[in-house]
Amino acid sequence: MRVIGLLDCNSFFASCEKVFHPAWEHRAVVVLSNNDGCVVARSPEAKALGIAMGVPYFQIKRLADAGAVIVCSSNYSLYADMSHRVMQTIRQWSGDIEIYSIDESFIDLTGRFCGHSVENFQITTEQTRELNDLAHEMVATVPKWTGIPVALGIGPTKTLAKAANRLAKQTGVRYCSLLDEQRRPQRLARLAIGDVWGVGRRLLTSFQKLGLKTALDLTKVEPSWMRKNFSIVEERLVRELRGEPCYELESQPPPRQNIQVSRSFGEPVESLQELEKAVSSFATKGAKRLRDEGTVATAVSVGIYTSRFRTDLPQYTPVGMQGLTLPTDSTFEILRTALSILRNIYRPEIAYKRASVLLMNTVDKKVAASQKRLFDPDPDVPAERREREDRLLKKVDEFNRRSGSGHLFFASEGIDRAWRPSSQFVSPCYTTRWEDLPVAR
Repeated sequence: MRVIGLLDCNSFFASCEKVFHPAWEHRAVVVLSNNDGCVVARSPEAKALGIAMGVPYFQIKRLADAGAVIVCSSNYSLYADMSHRVMQTIRQWSGDIEIYSIDESFIDLTGRFCGHSVENFQITTEQTRELNDLAHEMVATVPKWTGIPVALGIGPTKTLAKAANRLAKQTGVRYCSLLDEQRRPQRLARLAIGDVWGVGRRLLTSFQKLGLKTALDLTKVEPSWMRKNFSIVEERLVRELRGEPCYELESQPPPRQNIQVSRSFGEPVESLQELEKAVSSFATKGAKRLRDEGTVATAVSVGIYTSRFRTDLPQYTPVGMQGLTLPTDSTFEILRTALSILRNIYRPEIAYKRASVLLMNTVDKKVAASQKRLFDPDPDVPAERREREDRLLKKVDEFNRRSGSGHLFFASEGIDRAWRPSSQFVSPCYTTRWEDLPVAR
């Protein structure tokens, strides 16, 4: 048996905002999506007011104007840094973790109780007490060190750890365990089947037609029948709920096959020059992500879109794609390609509301380098120029890592970026920008 934990930050984006505003501790706080469109995060107090996830801002503006709810624009630089602090904090209890999302992480605690061998391991009563003490230490230390409240679920599999975490939140406690096989059925009976990890809307409908209502009902289905009538994924879901591990922790998640950077504009954009600034910024960010992940792209796609809600205006949503002569992570080459695509698909006198850059079919950079002989030399970019550009990009990345993202940028991104999404209520970047450091008075 393994001891797998799932540590999840509560109302993460809203909690990040509260960390730097002690007066907001018991206030209702919501965070809006890009362009201040709709609610993407709610504090418990905001949920108590009946504010639903995804509700447009204009529908809660009356509450905001009355002071009943505090509204924040999304500040992803702040949230990413706070997430890093949380993940670094939990590494003190185990180095074997999988960062599953910005606000949750799996953590393997097995080694603390059985060494390196897990075969035939069964946790003892004394070790269970030690685990409970450790769990309570974790859910107390993370908020103390980072200001972010968390919940912890523990189980012998990743799916059961997820289920335990959900049960902890539903019952208003910070910690829940599903390690005990005797107590597990009673607790799984309280978890609705729609709250089980991996059960999406499509599966939920199918399961409900079969009369499956709770997580416990799923454990009673024969795994082989589930595979025959659904797929191996659903079979593994049943086995994991039964306590049979089917998924290992991924300390190094596989690289993404595609990298997309997309934003809605604060105001409609008609000019090609302003669109070029936006696409240049997106292409630059995408290329940087490639270098961070050690991958290269083989093609670039660019899309520009009108607002589907403005039916009174012309609708135009073109998408162009172009292959790269050589797989690359070079901002120079990706930028040239993206702007070339944009100029081909652009039409004047149309109000565009959004643009996107997609870097496609990414592969490991080392693998691509070893297969370089399979590709024809790039006639447009001599090897000497390519090497010079690569050296320059390394220096740019190093400088921005030291000084802050975006301090050095390409001229095509522009200085005055009118396309930027609306962020009327954005908070300072307290932890990543020197001028935004909070001041205690």
